[in-house]
Amino acid sequence: MKIELYLDIINKLNPLEESEFAYNVNTWSKLNLALKSNLTAFENQSIKRRMIIDSFKDYYDGKIHFSIPFGLTMIWGFADTGYGTYRTNSFYDSPEKHSLIENSFKFVLNNNIENAYKELQKIKGLNISYISKLLYFSSKACSYDNYCLIYDIRVAKSLVKLTCPAEIYEILDIKPSNKYIHYNKYNSLIHKISNENMVSPEALEMFLFKQEF
Repeated sequence: MKIELYLDIINKLNPLEESEFAYNVNTWSKLNLALKSNLTAFENQSIKRRMIIDSFKDYYDGKIHFSIPFGLTMIWGFADTGYGTYRTNSFYDSPEKHSLIENSFKFVLNNNIENAYKELQKIKGLNISYISKLLYFSSKACSYDNYCLIYDIRVAKSLVKLTCPAEIYEILDIKPSNKYIHYNKYNSLIHKISNENMVSPEALEMFLFKQEF
């Protein structure tokens, strides 16, 4: 991978502060009422990665309801896309799904990432992109050295683009695998590359997402 060509760019990234999206209450006006009522303090604010990590810390300290870090993750991830409300509501529309979400967060607290992943995978429609977001923020809140990283289609495409000739990349339909074993390999790979090049793993992930190379 040609990461060494972009180390200066990666080192200048500050994902915890720079990666942010606004919680526009008009865009999210039809959000599940129970979920929405727990997020009033964040209305019309820019939601940063650091804020979501802090919300997970507060949840693990027993200060807030699990729906707050969950909801902030969804808002941050979907931003102002028109379908964010519908999909978030579908992930949160039953007590059974609430239990799966909270069970997952508890598995992360016990450093059992595989079970956390598999709990979230039971929620219909919740794919690797948003599962990995929830695992990233929750594992960061636990201060794990090998914290989880976000893995979505943009990151997957960047990994391939940086490792194969353009004429091959252009004829491929690239999607991230939804299998836990592959997600685990992705996390190990990004941490390995980051350690070898002395850059932050989340900065490398943000670089891959931005695709500015």
